[in-house]
Amino acid sequence: MSKRLQTAELSWQAGSPESDRFGDIYFNRDGGIAETEYVFLQANHLEDRFAALSQPHFVIAETGFGTGLNFLCARQLWLKTTSAPQQLHFISCEKYPLAVGDLTKALEAFPQFSDGASQLIDAYPAPVEGFYTLRFDGGRVLLTLLFGDASSQLPQLEAKVDSWFLDGFAPAKNPDLWTEALFHQIARLSRPGTRFATFTAAGLVRRGLQDVGFEVEKRPGFGRKREMLAGIMRASETDPALTSRHSDILPIWSRPPDPQPATKPVIIIGAGLAGASTARALAEKGIQVQVLDRHSAPAQEGSGNPQGALYAKLPAKPTAHSRFHLSGLEYSCGLLNPLMRQQPALGELCGVLQLALNAKELERQTDIIRGDAYPESLAQAVTQAEASQLSGIETPAPGLFFPKAGWVSPPELCQILLDHPLISCQFDTEVSDLVFRDGRWQLLGTEHSASQVVVCCATGSRNFTPLNWLPLKPIRGQTSQADAPETEAALKTVVCGEGYISPPFAKRYCFGASFKVGDTELDVRADEHQHNLDILARALPKLGEALASTKLDGRVAQRCSTPDYLPLAGPAPDFEAYIQNYAKLRDDARWPLDALPAYHTGLFINLGHGSKGLITGPITGELLAALIAGTPLPLAAEQLRILHPGRFIIKNLIRGSL
Repeated sequence: MSKRLQTAELSWQAGSPESDRFGDIYFNRDGGIAETEYVFLQANHLEDRFAALSQPHFVIAETGFGTGLNFLCARQLWLKTTSAPQQLHFISCEKYPLAVGDLTKALEAFPQFSDGASQLIDAYPAPVEGFYTLRFDGGRVLLTLLFGDASSQLPQLEAKVDSWFLDGFAPAKNPDLWTEALFHQIARLSRPGTRFATFTAAGLVRRGLQDVGFEVEKRPGFGRKREMLAGIMRASETDPALTSRHSDILPIWSRPPDPQPATKPVIIIGAGLAGASTARALAEKGIQVQVLDRHSAPAQEGSGNPQGALYAKLPAKPTAHSRFHLSGLEYSCGLLNPLMRQQPALGELCGVLQLALNAKELERQTDIIRGDAYPESLAQAVTQAEASQLSGIETPAPGLFFPKAGWVSPPELCQILLDHPLISCQFDTEVSDLVFRDGRWQLLGTEHSASQVVVCCATGSRNFTPLNWLPLKPIRGQTSQADAPETEAALKTVVCGEGYISPPFAKRYCFGASFKVGDTELDVRADEHQHNLDILARALPKLGEALASTKLDGRVAQRCSTPDYLPLAGPAPDFEAYIQNYAKLRDDARWPLDALPAYHTGLFINLGHGSKGLITGPITGELLAALIAGTPLPLAAEQLRILHPGRFIIKNLIRGSL
């Protein structure tokens, strides 16, 4: 269960941090950079391996993030030795994350890393258990932080690691880390030829690594340390330590397919948030992409509103659903922060104020604060007076304030994401169906074909024969737009109650929205304008009154949602084969399944984001790109399961409705 993590308790000695909990230093005071270079970079032969790299990516995993010094050293070497679009993916566990202020202070000792340190500090996630993927250097480097105990986080990871940095405090001071279970996870996530290095020469570490297939050698240690360990995985692919390569947390029906070499280009159908995010993530992994859309420009359907609220509505008790939304929020904020500095019209992370307009919502928000699952950097309770001050307009109720959230222009974001040399777009192109023939997907109605296709066109995906079973539902939503009244102060933060309103963009307000399940019409309606005004008036009475007397424009779009309001993101199941392979679930929900999932070769989907596309679209785009490229998946196994496109087939078999 996700919980608010304890941050590191530090003492400072001559500007260097020391852990009070473990009584050990974070880096060598005589030369932290030199120690990292010797113990981890040189012992893993990284400079030579980077220089000779023929594949488009390299993966490093680490057992203790600490101050991030090892990561920053590896990043610098990567940028110096390799060239775009090669991508480094660095994965690191941390049970006791440094508070952001302590992290900033610790990294001030290394001004040569100021660029990387500033990117890390800007995107550093709140200390809540889970997976958080951060982008550096325009996507040249990805950092996935696994906040929580390594023993619970590594089993959730789907990756193949090229080099291990076995860091963390010494076995004598931190015995809970250096366990047999840890060594088995290291082996599961390794391949023949994977290297490791560690500062310790403890016997239990040496024996533990040898027992899972590593060839281990002792080397002279750094500085006053006598010895250290390094080595290479010698086990073959058929060794039991390596054959159980998927997380045990993934049910067999949700295991991802083996990645296949991509023949250029990968085609993406749909140029909204899901499609643009997937295209950009693929391009940053060096994969050529062609985006097709039936409209004349990107973001013409559900992603077309001029403004959208960027935040996650968190429950008092974290769940797999909320952990996914929080991972998505942090990923989106990290993506958007540098872009917004360059292009202010994209949006603003000005915070989101969620008002408690009734007793039920007030009780829910009180439960969140009492549950103490989230730090104040993520969510904080505010009084009615504080809410009014934050918003700049008098509010009638207290609420929760999310300081890291804000608003985004989805059309602007889609344009930015699609602006990459490896992405080409073809508009006014409608695909009528998908047919697999001679090892390629034929996109009927066009002249295009591809070995790999990602479908991101919302409910339009059901027009394609292999996907006509998808449980997608359209939800009509109408937003209202109006000129900001000169008689009222401008709103300073996004305000959510029964709906949402963002600060004015180009002197115009955008607010709403209606929610009409199954209504597929796109006409602008007066009664839905009135609905939007009514819910605004309950949240911000004075602004609502002022806007009620102005001319309103409207925009209608169809949200594409699913029965559980989570996206469908992953490989496309072969519907009939799933039913055949897992039919025993009709009789026994606990039947021990042994058949691997049957997928349509090279077909993937990224659909069903509903009204949460700003926090779910970018992270699922990274997920789809990782599945295709064979790079580490950015989400925990529990989240892969709840997003898997086959989950409703399994649920309906168990219910007996299939």
